[in-house]
Amino acid sequence: MQFALLTDIHGNAQALQAVLQNIAERGIEKIYCTGDLIGIGHQTNEVLQLLSMLPHCEIVSGNHDEGVLAIARKQPYPKSHAAIREHHEWIAQQLDTAFIPFLQQLPRTLDRMLNSQRFLFTHYALKGANIPFHHDPFASIHEPSLENMEKMFSGYPIYNCICFGHHHPQHYFKNNKTIYINPGALGCSNKNKAKYAICTIDTSIHWDFIEVAYDYAQYIEDFKQTNIPDKEFILQAFYQQ
Repeated sequence: MQFALLTDIHGNAQALQAVLQNIAERGIEKIYCTGDLIGIGHQTNEVLQLLSMLPHCEIVSGNHDEGVLAIARKQPYPKSHAAIREHHEWIAQQLDTAFIPFLQQLPRTLDRMLNSQRFLFTHYALKGANIPFHHDPFASIHEPSLENMEKMFSGYPIYNCICFGHHHPQHYFKNNKTIYINPGALGCSNKNKAKYAICTIDTSIHWDFIEVAYDYAQYIEDFKQTNIPDKEFILQAFYQQ
């Protein structure tokens, strides 16, 4: 069997559309997405519309998804996120309220047995179960290394593969028990390529990293026309513009 793994779309519908088309052309039906569907980019409703229409896609929530949802629902917001609160408020203002139930029902983890291989799908390691968003449930970012991945997920059951996102670079680390994989941020890049990965499961687990071209220049131009807070910082930090 095969499935596609996406993460960190970050409100970039043009990149997502290109990836979904590539997945369809390859004949892959099943998709898993490890969160941060929205935030940073400006195409919030377009991304949620695309994802909500997919019949074979399972999704977990990310910190940006939960931050925007907290503001949209007038719930407590973490003090540690104060620097990005204005940004999340802007995204929440653009959010079509019809998508609030879609965001609200997203779990933080998915535990799946696929062809006798046990997979975990999560945005990032969690500090514990059922921690409210305003109490910072997600672990701090660990720099990519096998040692750090083993340490970060040390309190978890043993999985054959742990799929995650949050940290935007690609990760692929493996020990004699577990593969740790992050396909890299689909929607945040300094080039005209959107990233995702394909998993093939037979007697073992195989991963291929894929990059799909899209109209990056048009996306950046459209972004520049918005009044999104911290526009110049976002362009420099996430798109190197």
